[in-house]
Amino acid sequence: MLVLDSRTVDSTEVRESVTGFVADRCPWADLNAVRLVVTELLANVLHHTGGEWRLRLRAQERRLTLEVDDASPVRPTARQPDFAGGGGFGWRLVEQLADRVEVSPGPSGKTVRAEWWMPADRHRDARPQERPAQRPVRSAVRAGPAGSGPLTEPGPRLVDHAG
Repeated sequence: MLVLDSRTVDSTEVRESVTGFVADRCPWADLNAVRLVVTELLANVLHHTGGEWRLRLRAQERRLTLEVDDASPVRPTARQPDFAGGGGFGWRLVEQLADRVEVSPGPSGKTVRAEWWMPADRHRDARPQERPAQRPVRSAVRAGPAGSGPLTEPGPRLVDHAG
């Protein structure tokens, strides 16, 4: 497990540490997606909270889990993107780039968890009960084999652990 804290590392060290950890322990993971999710989550902490965070990155045999704790109890929400420079893209990117995203309240704020599964496990681990009722699950449609029509793959899910 890799543990980083805002009081002891800067953004360059975070990037280097995450890159080395993922490349060494989860070579199957999309390193660019993981780095972008880390960047967006830490930027959200800096922009929307007091700025202190703790990051944990855990590699299991077929799963990579990223957790970011911050001091704000306020849940991240997707907002209308502002193409004039006002933001609104970060949380949407996090939801799109991870296989699963959870937000859990903690004793002094919240934890945002993003997971990536080894490619062969992505569909097997997508359990229907993880889908929240408040928003539809996005689907990615791609062309199937010639003459078979489109194939639909489930997108990432946001799971709310409110208790």
